[in-house]
Amino acid sequence: MKGNERADYLAKTAATYCANIAYDKIPINQGKKLLEEHYTKIWNAMYQNSTNASHTKMFIPSIYHRLSLPLWPNFLITQFLTNHGSFRSYLHKINKLPSPHCKCPEKPIQTAHHLLFNCSLLQTDRPPALKSIPPPLFLQYHINTVGTTSFLRTSSNNFKMSSRKIKHNKIRSDDKRI
Repeated sequence: MKGNERADYLAKTAATYCANIAYDKIPINQGKKLLEEHYTKIWNAMYQNSTNASHTKMFIPSIYHRLSLPLWPNFLITQFLTNHGSFRSYLHKINKLPSPHCKCPEKPIQTAHHLLFNCSLLQTDRPPALKSIPPPLFLQYHINTVGTTSFLRTSSNNFKMSSRKIKHNKIRSDDKRI
């Protein structure tokens, strides 16, 4: 078999090759840095080419942006960044609510983005930075401010309460059918 003969020849050549391999040509720290840059580049390409995390990508357009952020996610911030929380769109998606639409007069689908930037019911409480700068910059400079944290907590609590009422009423109506 020609393929096996070639493989044998190459293996013997490599085994008898007398070369000193210098592992100290680059410092270990530089090697680590090169590996980190290489894998961050791969991670970023996977993130940007993925069809998942479309809501998160509004705030974090790249892995490089995420790594530059002074962000320590907590339960509340994670809900708003991922759109997986007590939002009517998400609760409807997992069959906890009959409708994904917001209670505001415009009646759009209630997402984290809608609550943060557009919901008229939260217009007076919305921090000025949310009204004036793009989401990635807001996340970079204003996510850890008292006003933003208070707004996220207030809006989350308001809509969590209305979701609980709907869920409770649904349970009571299911009980009546029994």
